[in-house]
Amino acid sequence: METDELGRLLFGRPCRLKLALWILDHPQRRFYQSEPPSDVIAQSAVGVELRRLASLGMLTESSGKERRRIYYDRTDSSLWSIIEAARRSLER
Repeated sequence: METDELGRLLFGRPCRLKLALWILDHPQRRFYQSEPPSDVIAQSAVGVELRRLASLGMLTESSGKERRRIYYDRTDSSLWSIIEAARRSLER
């Protein structure tokens, strides 16, 4: 992946970082698409942003048994260390 593409996908919208931080703080690695609260990201934007993180390899996407819910699993992508670094810089 090119640097420009990575930069656009990872940092293109402010809500993306808030969502990524929520994902890291979530007690389980697996969550469903409508689970992130509206104070983190608008429900109209959550699917788009989760798919972007999945395209980066930071999440995997699957559907539930009833196929009504879309689930995401956090991967061990090294890109999560960027989010951790952002968190540390925000805490300073």
